[in-house]
Amino acid sequence: MTTIATRSEAPPVSGDGAAERYVRMRASTILIVDDEEANLDLLEAVLGEAGYRQLIRADDAREVAGLAAKHAPDLVLLDLHMPHRHGLEVLADLRRATPAGDYRPVLVLTADVTPEARDYALGLGARDFVTKPFDTTEVLLRVENLLDTRLLHVDERAARQRAERAEARASLIAEWSRVLAASVDPLTAAEHLPTLVVPRWAGRCAFLPGDADRGSEALDETSAPVRTAAGVIGAIVLGASEDAPLVADQSLVDELAMRMGLAAERARLLAAAELATRERERLLAVVAHDLRNPLGAVGMYAEMLRSMQPEEGGDAYARTALATIHSSVVGMQRLVEDLLDAASLRDGGLRIHRSEHVVAVPFETAERMLRPLATAAGVTLTVESTRESSALVGDFDAERVVQLLSNLVGNAIRFTPAGGGVTVHYRADANGIIGSVSDTGMGIAPEDLPHLFVAYWRGDRREQRASDERRGAGLGLWIARAIVEAHGGALGVESRVGHGTTFHFTLPFAGAATRWED
Repeated sequence: MTTIATRSEAPPVSGDGAAERYVRMRASTILIVDDEEANLDLLEAVLGEAGYRQLIRADDAREVAGLAAKHAPDLVLLDLHMPHRHGLEVLADLRRATPAGDYRPVLVLTADVTPEARDYALGLGARDFVTKPFDTTEVLLRVENLLDTRLLHVDERAARQRAERAEARASLIAEWSRVLAASVDPLTAAEHLPTLVVPRWAGRCAFLPGDADRGSEALDETSAPVRTAAGVIGAIVLGASEDAPLVADQSLVDELAMRMGLAAERARLLAAAELATRERERLLAVVAHDLRNPLGAVGMYAEMLRSMQPEEGGDAYARTALATIHSSVVGMQRLVEDLLDAASLRDGGLRIHRSEHVVAVPFETAERMLRPLATAAGVTLTVESTRESSALVGDFDAERVVQLLSNLVGNAIRFTPAGGGVTVHYRADANGIIGSVSDTGMGIAPEDLPHLFVAYWRGDRREQRASDERRGAGLGLWIARAIVEAHGGALGVESRVGHGTTFHFTLPFAGAATRWED
């Protein structure tokens, strides 16, 4: 016969830890197995008086396996000598039914105290013995010790499971973040989410696109909306299946949805920025193209009127004004060319036209163009080379090399204080030109160096003598690098704040250089 007794008793008044331990221990389920009704009555009375509330008794050993499976007792009190099935057989059944890693103690009640019986019982999983006729105080002490060990095991297992769950959760979130970061389109990344979630966290997983919040439609599923600044774009839904339960809680689904929302918002902003950039490039290219002709006309007439002024006498103000107009037009024409080059780069690369030139020619041309700029700024401009290098003939785009030098030297002059110097050094061999542009200016902060060759970036540097309008559009160094790379070379920079900056470049020839003969 099987009976279940449930009792209630207030815990002792003491510290919070002791009270909690008392409550948990007295709430433990104890299965008492003995073929003698008197023993069952006595044990039930003793344990009940001690405050144990969940007591199950059985006088037939054949019922134990079913009772253990149904009630999962925390402790079993087991008699050995019983009809129908011996206690040792029952003990073996209990051991087989106990999950791996679990601890379910068995307290053996027996009159057989031989060493052989004890060793055999211990080998089958018994944890302690009480000899019949038993002392009630001893029984309570053994029961409390075994249940205390059981609670420690349960707590340790729960802590281990929490740690494993937290680690698995962190791993899932990290992998989901990596997938989102690697994908340009978060909706495409959502196709990979089920492979990360099923079956560890749920039996099924899906992203359902839509512009409205979606609540869970079943008890065995949970969902979270994916939000961007523009609104809800869908929902992540996790649920149970026949093969796997729903393990993920709402906070985990919220975290997955939140990270997808951030990725979707980032993708939306990136797409908007790229569209704005394309529109800006298109507009700048159109404006720059339309400005070329009127600027050319203004420059031509300014130069013509200036040439008509007498060298001596005449209107000094007019000469100065015409020179200023011409200089401004030249600067604007350079800006227009930079904008057109920028549009060309955006469309697929800067085109160069190689032909054979004496190496010295573009450097001499650039020097003539830039020396007035340096003189006006109070900066010394020096061009250094060797006779052997100057006389070599190579296959390169001379006009682009002049543009390269104009951008590098012009930039150096703008950021070099009056009294400083800018030095251009170059040498050539059979393979190409190796050059540098150095200045004694203010230098560049280390945090700015990675941005130097980015289009439209101008940094926080401020010229010491020129207005901000003369600083250009932030395209010069970007185009300079494009010119060098179009030749198959490289452009680098070294700088120390307060000590100046040096740009190094290489310009490989298309073929082997030859020597120019007069």
